[in-house]
Amino acid sequence: MLKILKYSFYDLMRSRWSYVYFIFYLLLGFVLLFLNNDVSKAVITLMNIIIVLVPLIATIFGVMYYYNSKEFTELLLAQPIKRTSIFLGQYLGVSGSLAMSLVLGLGIPFTLYGLLKSNAIWDFSLLLVTGAFLTFIFTALAFNIALSNENKIKGFGYAVLLWLFLDRKSVV
Repeated sequence: MLKILKYSFYDLMRSRWSYVYFIFYLLLGFVLLFLNNDVSKAVITLMNIIIVLVPLIATIFGVMYYYNSKEFTELLLAQPIKRTSIFLGQYLGVSGSLAMSLVLGLGIPFTLYGLLKSNAIWDFSLLLVTGAFLTFIFTALAFNIALSNENKIKGFGYAVLLWLFLDRKSVV
């Protein structure tokens, strides 16, 4: 499992989507801090953004990764490796790379701005933990959807439907 985890993680950290995800949160952090000039207000605004965007990106990226690596997964399934090791390694690689991009992308601007000296450090750390947990949860749901559907279009449709169903802010 550790070899599959390491391969999936390094493969995703080299992909351009991980860089785009990292740069998006890096720029978002700098822009929010520039516009608000207050760390606590930026954290509140960021929490509203993260509650909506992280589940969407984790769900879509998880489904997309599974369908794009299907041939590699079938090759691994032909080897004498446990199925749980294969899927758990791929899942942890995907969710770990997404969570790391989120934490680093938001952590760098706030640390440079002076988060360690402010009173909002507890709120910001709670924001990062919440974002990481949302990433792990919705990536697991995306893998479950992709595993249960052979058809890519149905898989993506169910993933978006799941996100819309579980994200109450977009419904209200």
